[in-house]
Amino acid sequence: MIHISNLHKESSNGWTKLIAEITQGGGGHDFLSDTEKNIWFAVKDENAGMLADDVYNAFLLVPLYLGMYYKHDLHIHGCVSKRFYRNINNYLQRILCDFSDDLSRINVTVDCFKECDGDHNIIGAGISCGVDSLTTIYDRFVNESDPEYKINGLFLFNTGTFGNYGEKCEKVYFLHSQQNKRAADELGLPVYQVNSNIHAFTHKVGSDPKAGYFAIWSCIIALEKALNKYYVSSTYSYNQILTFGKNFHDRDFAQFSESYSVPLIRTDRLELISDGCQYERNEKVERIADWNIAQKYLNVCYMDAANARNCSKCAKCTATLLALEAINKLENFSGVFDLDTYKKISWREKKIAVFNHFENIISSNEPDPYLFLKRRGVKLPSRLSAYLLQWRRFPGFVYLTFKNFIHSIVGDKIYYATKKFVKGS
Repeated sequence: MIHISNLHKESSNGWTKLIAEITQGGGGHDFLSDTEKNIWFAVKDENAGMLADDVYNAFLLVPLYLGMYYKHDLHIHGCVSKRFYRNINNYLQRILCDFSDDLSRINVTVDCFKECDGDHNIIGAGISCGVDSLTTIYDRFVNESDPEYKINGLFLFNTGTFGNYGEKCEKVYFLHSQQNKRAADELGLPVYQVNSNIHAFTHKVGSDPKAGYFAIWSCIIALEKALNKYYVSSTYSYNQILTFGKNFHDRDFAQFSESYSVPLIRTDRLELISDGCQYERNEKVERIADWNIAQKYLNVCYMDAANARNCSKCAKCTATLLALEAINKLENFSGVFDLDTYKKISWREKKIAVFNHFENIISSNEPDPYLFLKRRGVKLPSRLSAYLLQWRRFPGFVYLTFKNFIHSIVGDKIYYATKKFVKGS
């Protein structure tokens, strides 16, 4: 059994930590032996009052995933929200079992039920300065008129997005914090840094897309004394999850279920709202393309994340640049992308988009750039040239699709007449 206990706060070097001990008892695989023995979330001392030190809600999700993965029951030696507890037991565990065959239902027990005390006056969102987070800020701060739903605080969490737990990861996290704070300052919003060691545990059960979202949600709940609502910027649209969700079984929990999982992560005092599912990614790019904050601070790159810059040639960069080209907004983003680098490879990227469209190869976070480009009148390569490019790059794979390509163009009779020729080529 996994035990979570001894909830308390500690202050050191200008930071206050919310800490709980995690221990394992009752035999079985000793999966905690090479990890830290505490889970903690930290904020700067002036924000220590945000930390929910009267309930264990923030320490439920990641131990739940660990328990389901290693087949250990979980006991919380303290109080949690009854609503949150019921959502986990009645609904979330079933979604997790559907998501991964490695997970099994476990018994979760607690000592008592209690709702978190506090002011609960912050309506928050993350500020990674990616397309998703900026779209949420644009909609729920710039264009939001209802004060009960308008963002009044921004957050940046260190939960594993910037690498494995350790000093190198923290350096990258604080570099991004500095850059994103400049954007927040320009918006006139406070930005709160939240450090943690939660990814020392989530990274033990597979890739970050599997359990990494539980780390982010745990950081949010750790601040429950201050938060009332929190907009979780979704990566995927409702339609993507409906159409492709099952393809991400045991791979990416957000792509699998975020539109209906996030609303379950709530208490009577704090509501998490999945925001952005109403758009596909290209629509988000179009939505923020004329916004000066996006033009100055947009950062989507994963290849040069360590330097908080856009390389302008990785898959994330080029997907964004293709969308900007489609709506004739490339020059607006010359300050954050190297447009010369992109223009050298843009025709190749369009060939890849054409090929992927006709072979139904859909990226995990870019539904179909071909359609977005075509509908806006962008000149595109021929289908034949797209296939020839991919043939040179991946000859074995493209051979399997080339017969279908000929068949779709020339029809049955000519296809079967040339089948022998194609095989011999």
